[in-house]
Amino acid sequence: MRNISRALERATAGKRLSAEETLLLYEAPIEELRAAADEIRRQKTPPQLAYYVISGTIDYTNVCSVGCGFCHFYRTRHHPEASTLTLEEILGQMEDMRKVGARLILFQGGINPDLPFEWYEEVLKAVKSEYPGIHIDGFSPEEVLGMERLTGRSSKEVLERLKQAGLDGLPGASAEVLVDDVRRLTAPTRIPTRDWCRIIEEALEVGLHSSWVSMVFGMGETAKERVSHLTLLRQIQDRALERSYPSRFFSFKVWPMRLASTRASRRVVSRGGKVYPVGPEEYQENQRERGAACSSAEETAAMYLREVAIARLALDNIPNHSALWLTQGFKVAQMALQSGANDLQETGAINAVNAAVLAAGKALPQVTPQLLSQIFNCIEGVGRKPAQRDAYYRVVEPAGLSYGH
Repeated sequence: MRNISRALERATAGKRLSAEETLLLYEAPIEELRAAADEIRRQKTPPQLAYYVISGTIDYTNVCSVGCGFCHFYRTRHHPEASTLTLEEILGQMEDMRKVGARLILFQGGINPDLPFEWYEEVLKAVKSEYPGIHIDGFSPEEVLGMERLTGRSSKEVLERLKQAGLDGLPGASAEVLVDDVRRLTAPTRIPTRDWCRIIEEALEVGLHSSWVSMVFGMGETAKERVSHLTLLRQIQDRALERSYPSRFFSFKVWPMRLASTRASRRVVSRGGKVYPVGPEEYQENQRERGAACSSAEETAAMYLREVAIARLALDNIPNHSALWLTQGFKVAQMALQSGANDLQETGAINAVNAAVLAAGKALPQVTPQLLSQIFNCIEGVGRKPAQRDAYYRVVEPAGLSYGH
């Protein structure tokens, strides 16, 4: 306990935690951990505010050749539910989101081998021409790697051309846990860690904005592997700042993997470097032994809050940390705002999250005055003022809807 207390004291005093000290935080009393993270939040962000953003997502294709075992979203190219939006459909969705005041759009899909690179350029040019005031985040390192392989161009050239066509930012999606042994458990053909890091750092170097990076836990990883992931993100951010790249990571978010009803819930477990098919009970037991299982909603919420707090303390060079209400609910999101988070998301979630919500039999929320009232109540319930932001965490005036609050 003495070492844990010292780590918490060092963090709140502005000292960088080592990987060993960060690992100790998994044994810290949860209320002390949350209090320390909230203190850092007060030091590093406007203490009286909690941000929110009106955003949307355009899932341009669900066709994907990667086939991650944990994914609800993807379809093979010949699946009856496989689809790719037309330009007219994309512009129609853009207009719908403009009407509700969206300032940030996430453009994302699968790795579709039937889409030529010129398709992406044409779509971006059309969207930016029609909606120049809306920030367009798009794709992921996984999607860029697919374009690199499709075109034979370097990923850096791909990124530069996408930016020239109208792309504003590249989110830190497709990360999950950046440890290859973990990635092979559920998605053996997923983008390797080295390629993810290479592409995300090239995006920062060419000036593509990075609204967020992330971690998804509950994939069979250990606490030590989660710390390795956080440390790697911190190192990339250090280099971006030291080398004065035009961009950097603006925020971090974490959420638990939802494996129910996916192939990964009954398929993969690693023993001695080999992968074996297993039933769901054995898979769950393996996760529990590795410190990654969540057997109930309460356990999931408790682990989520611990991860939010640990990330705030470990990622000392990423200023903003998110609380997620779509998958966690407003009550848990409110607790996350008291555990180091200063940004309430998500009115526009990534496709994997949306697909998991739908697979659980729930409807995706629409941006309405009623939803915004829930967002405001969540923020005000912890004594903070709601502040609508843009992609760069600048406070903006409400637009689009009558807020009625």
